[in-house]
Amino acid sequence: MLDRSPCTLQFEVAADGAARAGFGVVTAYVPAAHGWPAVAVFANDPCHDPGRPIEKMLRAAIQYVLARTGFPEADLCCVAIDAFSRFAKVVPHWGGSPTPTIARIELERFKAGNNVEAFLAETGAAGEVALEMLSSVVEPPSTREDTPTALEFLHAVESHGHLPAPSAIFREVERAVADGDARRIATLLESDPVIAASLINYANAARFAAGGKTSSLLQSVQRLGVGFVQRIVFIVSMMMRYRKGRCAAFDYNAYWLNAIATGSSMRALMPRFGIAPAQADDAFAAGLVSSIGWLAVAETYPALMAKYASGYGRRDAVAKIRAQRDIFPCPMRHVSERYLEHFAFPEIVLATVAGKATQHRHWGECLAHATRAAQRLAPFDCLAVLPLAEVTPACQSEWEKWQSFLAAR
Repeated sequence: MLDRSPCTLQFEVAADGAARAGFGVVTAYVPAAHGWPAVAVFANDPCHDPGRPIEKMLRAAIQYVLARTGFPEADLCCVAIDAFSRFAKVVPHWGGSPTPTIARIELERFKAGNNVEAFLAETGAAGEVALEMLSSVVEPPSTREDTPTALEFLHAVESHGHLPAPSAIFREVERAVADGDARRIATLLESDPVIAASLINYANAARFAAGGKTSSLLQSVQRLGVGFVQRIVFIVSMMMRYRKGRCAAFDYNAYWLNAIATGSSMRALMPRFGIAPAQADDAFAAGLVSSIGWLAVAETYPALMAKYASGYGRRDAVAKIRAQRDIFPCPMRHVSERYLEHFAFPEIVLATVAGKATQHRHWGECLAHATRAAQRLAPFDCLAVLPLAEVTPACQSEWEKWQSFLAAR
């Protein structure tokens, strides 16, 4: 059966030019999605040196991958990474009948050059995913004695006494939300003027204009919906408790700004990715908490976080991916997933954050795009993503709605 999902392939190209199962070449394949092309990135496997440059094996490698993905050659952006980490666009010229074969190969520079930024400028989220997948194959996590295993790491984060937790008011609101008691929620929030003012301001946004301006906290809660209000209380209570923390090298303020920018962008981009308006609160929540594993690790393993943030936090995306795999025993999204299981988030939020929304790929694609938009609106240096060249007006507008709240913190 043809594989039409993102995948990595490892194989060899023999001396006679035939590609077959084995080792020596590694490929990350990501299908096309929402304006980005399908991408296949080819590189030599550093763990199984084939003894030849990748350029000499591309003809057989491309045909091997196409035979397993089933996509016509016109739908695929093929990219080669050479031994000097230079990126080149691979242009195959086809011939033969009835079975097409590659007659010759041409290598072209990307419009902005041959580095990773030039590659990502033309391949976007698909390119980012391909690089992360490629990295996971060729660079396994560190197993040094001073680094815990992935299971030990996750268990320690989960059971640690410093695990970030929202304030008592969130728990009270959570219980009122479960009962659907908007009046009780409004009463609870009257004691927090920052949260109350923020909710009223948001309820008076343009998309609620038909209801007229309001200064009523109860009416604001009713307009926004108890689910959305619960998410707001979660993030506000967390922000107020963790303006500073156990890791001096971790930028807590940048983390929170980026979290809100990601949630805002997720909410703004959802129509583009086919997410129903009724799921707006869940979309916002998915963006808001997508990187919360960083906060959890900063509080439970401050030394590891300091090592990353101080030594690698401002390098390019590829260097950050490598550093994350070297320093942390498991991907940060797994930490986020384990942390969020302690709270009443919908399954679609948990699956999207964990990268497991296989039946709802559009959620993952929306989050990838929102993450890149947020890096332009409010950059967070720990993340291994490049910002979008341009942020949509919808993202900018949604982000601006939060400025009065941020100014009042």
